[in-house]
Amino acid sequence: MKANKEWVAQAEIQYGQPDNPTAYIEKTIEFTGDAHLAASQIVESGLFVNYLLYENKEELSLGMGIHAVLSVDPEYTTLKTENKTLQFANGILSETIDRALLSVRLKKWRAYGIANFGLARYNHKMPLLAEDQCLLQLFIPEVELRFTKGSIQLRALKEDKLAELSRLVRSLAGTENGSLAKRADGSKLEIPGINTINSEKYLSIVADAVQEIEEDKYQKVILSRKIPLDRELDLVASYIAGRKVNSPARSFLLNIDGLAVAGFSPETVVEVDGRGWVSTQPLAGTRAKGCSEEEEKRLREELLHDPKEIAEHAVSVKLAFEELRSICDTETIAVSDFMSVANRGTVQHIASRLKGKLKSGYNSWHAFNALFPAVTASGIPKKEAIEAIGRFESHPRNLYSGCIMTFDSDGTMDAALVLRTVFQKDKSAWLRAGAGIVAMSAPSRELEETCEKLSSFSRHLVCRRP
Repeated sequence: MKANKEWVAQAEIQYGQPDNPTAYIEKTIEFTGDAHLAASQIVESGLFVNYLLYENKEELSLGMGIHAVLSVDPEYTTLKTENKTLQFANGILSETIDRALLSVRLKKWRAYGIANFGLARYNHKMPLLAEDQCLLQLFIPEVELRFTKGSIQLRALKEDKLAELSRLVRSLAGTENGSLAKRADGSKLEIPGINTINSEKYLSIVADAVQEIEEDKYQKVILSRKIPLDRELDLVASYIAGRKVNSPARSFLLNIDGLAVAGFSPETVVEVDGRGWVSTQPLAGTRAKGCSEEEEKRLREELLHDPKEIAEHAVSVKLAFEELRSICDTETIAVSDFMSVANRGTVQHIASRLKGKLKSGYNSWHAFNALFPAVTASGIPKKEAIEAIGRFESHPRNLYSGCIMTFDSDGTMDAALVLRTVFQKDKSAWLRAGAGIVAMSAPSRELEETCEKLSSFSRHLVCRRP
């Protein structure tokens, strides 16, 4: 992360120079069990209320407890630690966040957090509607576990917490058939109205959006519908059950300030490595997988030859390229994968990947804010599509179609698009799914697409026992 030396010097005068930065105490132990199950059991241990479990390719990372928390609202970026609070007026948000995180006096930290869809309105200088005023929130955990093949790295700020973690992990040996596993394999919630809840309203707004597209107000907009559930869920068991049958790009399980979420993201919005290489993977164009290999193949061919789906994907890739060009050296930008098919649970998508190297003077947050929100969750052009979403959709999205993410002190960033996700707060649970609307869209087909997407995780929800 690029430091602003002048600002750091000013901050040290204003807030005082802390002692030498602290560091996590670390320990690595062998582990050959089920990482998802073990991490979820640790979540349920009651060690901390706030946590975020994040699956990134071959690593499953779990942050618990709050050492420091950064939050962004429409006016300020605030960093709170145990003994002080720093507040920064939002200027260029990418630089404000970067400056705030420079004051964290801890070595090799990883922050975990969320970005709400309302950040899209803020970034495009549009007033918030009924959205949550917290646009982005990151926390640096008190303890952390990183599961990789054959081992777990334990990290804690205090010796006693490290010892407690170590005992807890060792106690999980041979518990693959324990209570959590049985709950995940138990009976699932039935949602008989999943295909019809809010369906008439959805058909209407899709038709209205098609008319606006024909009037050249925008090219594409993603419209979603919300499915309220009448039962409190066992989200940890639902995560385990859903992960068994899904093939997500990323998965996550979190509880932050009473909001509980379990999800299976089909794509990342942005990935940045420690050397400044930025990657994004738009998925646009969808078909069900079907019930057999033969049907899956037939539907894949249908997908790849459907003019509407191909056009939807092409404009998404074009916009992603333009956004990368705003923050990357143009000669480094390349399409490394074009129009392959990615399987995501019960559906398959057309997928492409673009990469580029950050320009000098730009940081990971410039990349994030250039690409957020995902084109596949907003539309083209983004500002006009975001405005249309605000008019057409009856409920604020908040975290839906935002991001769940990790961010490391060396600038490494990974932000997963929040789709295929179940939400719960104050004993109220809900699902949400959307579809990309273009000029050739048929409202009935777009409604069907939302049902196909919902089925990838809605069939595996576990009710909380009385």
